[in-house]
Amino acid sequence: MADIKAGHFFAGVIGLSLVRNWYVDAEFNEARMSELGQLLANLDTFPHSLVLNPEERELLEGYHEWASSYDGVNPLVDAEEPVVRPILQRLSGPGVKALDAACGTGRHAALLVELGCETTAIDQSSAMLDVARLKLPSARFEEGDIRSMPFDDGEFDLAIISLALCHFEDPADAVRELSRVLRVGGTLVVTDPHPFGAVAGGQAFYGGIVPGQPMKWVRNYCHSASTWFTAFKDAGLQVEQCLEPPFAEAQIMANPTSFVFPEAARASASGLAAFWVWVVSKS
Repeated sequence: MADIKAGHFFAGVIGLSLVRNWYVDAEFNEARMSELGQLLANLDTFPHSLVLNPEERELLEGYHEWASSYDGVNPLVDAEEPVVRPILQRLSGPGVKALDAACGTGRHAALLVELGCETTAIDQSSAMLDVARLKLPSARFEEGDIRSMPFDDGEFDLAIISLALCHFEDPADAVRELSRVLRVGGTLVVTDPHPFGAVAGGQAFYGGIVPGQPMKWVRNYCHSASTWFTAFKDAGLQVEQCLEPPFAEAQIMANPTSFVFPEAARASASGLAAFWVWVVSKS
């Protein structure tokens, strides 16, 4: 069986940069074609020859393996937090009952606690919750599926679910459950990878590239605007704000292609939306 190598990914990034820009600049096109030629002529040399052979992990298995390193460098998380923080600051404060759903290691729960909220968090992964509990002894943590949560109707004033609904082929059931536990007039904040991220090759890869070992990943599903609008409407939620922040420079430079073909890496993703931020209210 043939191996999946780094050179295959590099070729795709160069190709995407050409598809997005071929009609703009002939010199750009010639430079990218030259890079593609160099790559094809040197497929058997490092780094093009690096064997990746990515292996998909089931959701809980993947996050169990990822838990100990999840709080390390993550360009998508680093890009998301500065966008979400002002939103949560506006909605939070003493007396606010807040929920961090699919909380992972508790990064948004930590902010909610800092802002004075009465904070509850829930996640399916016991390994991620172990990390979160150590960081936030003052928060309430529950282990469970966000599609069937052990909370009362209308229990929370504010809820956030961050970079998690992408793991469901259809987010509707989870959105409906999040609406159930939110009081009338309460606010739900949703962040999720944008479909353009999938165009740029994005999945939930973790663990880095270790020579001789397969890359590991958990599947992200693409959710279009129509999917979100339908899910929100069916759950009795009204859209107050929708943001589509573009790929940040740090995200683009984290693409392994940037180390060998930086212009192609930048041209392949620059200007594309990296993630959604939805702010919706329960009417």
